[in-house]
Amino acid sequence: MTESFLNKLLLYSLEVSSDCVCWVDEHTEIVYANTTACRKLGYSPDEITGRKIDVILQSAGASQLKKLFGAARKPRHRVESGCVLKNGDIVASEITVIPRKIENHQMACLIIRDISCAARSKAVLERRLELEDVVAGMSSRFIKSAPDEIDGEINRSLEQLGRFGDADRAYIFLIRPDGLFMDNTHEWCAKGIEPQKKNLQNCWLDDFPWWMKRLKRLETITINDVEKLTAAASMEKSVFKSQDIKSLLAAPLVSGAYLHGFIGFDAVREKREWPDGLVKLLKISGEIIITALERKRSGIVIQNKIEDLQKVADMAVKMKLEIFSLKSKLAKFEKK
Repeated sequence: MTESFLNKLLLYSLEVSSDCVCWVDEHTEIVYANTTACRKLGYSPDEITGRKIDVILQSAGASQLKKLFGAARKPRHRVESGCVLKNGDIVASEITVIPRKIENHQMACLIIRDISCAARSKAVLERRLELEDVVAGMSSRFIKSAPDEIDGEINRSLEQLGRFGDADRAYIFLIRPDGLFMDNTHEWCAKGIEPQKKNLQNCWLDDFPWWMKRLKRLETITINDVEKLTAAASMEKSVFKSQDIKSLLAAPLVSGAYLHGFIGFDAVREKREWPDGLVKLLKISGEIIITALERKRSGIVIQNKIEDLQKVADMAVKMKLEIFSLKSKLAKFEKK
């Protein structure tokens, strides 16, 4: 087989490869890009030939490539970088860099693979692990908290949840024992967001019919755009807009099938959608918090009973002393 024939076979194998393959010269200019590279990057062969590698790699990746360019001691290197398409989209990519000296020219072959699916899967996994850490941390802290420390721990948890969920406000509302009113008992606000807690006391439940109907059915309420609320939620819409709320998410606080209130997030700066993972986190967090609040209430009841028993014991001791004193006086009187 002639050298010319082998070169044709090599070129054909490059053209049918499913990977993006580019050759770059010592000036980091692209001298060749296979059909796959042109198609995926969005350039014609004439458009991409002669361009600097910086055009198709984000700056960090291009800088790494330049450092590795002359490293001929190592046969190949791997670099992860964002690959910039002609339309401006960025695709997470793994680039295998193979430096070669050809006819006294320092060259490098770049094999570019799309790893965006793997990167997304990795990001989802990392986010899930972070979510699990938040839940585990909350559970542990509440278990260790004394009844009089629970309110402070709720405020710290709201801050952690709000920051994790990128919310502008995170809050708790509790329904009073009479079942007629509710109060905003705990609140965290991101920097620059106006607190609303002081304005949300003594709230009559009948002023929120659409909202309460769903909470009483133990539903999670997801509102991505307050402006799109129907006429049935007109009263709630008016309240939300007065607080500059654009989107919100709320989960019921339930214990023993009884609705005690709700935990929620507000988005004030811009409207947003609430991902399923965040909805799940809010529901689980609500379960942890209402359990802690019930423990606090039980602790107060027990403490009150202990105090009542102590009062009775103190009264009994006092009465015993008084009886002893009377008996002593009676004994002295009888001697006379």
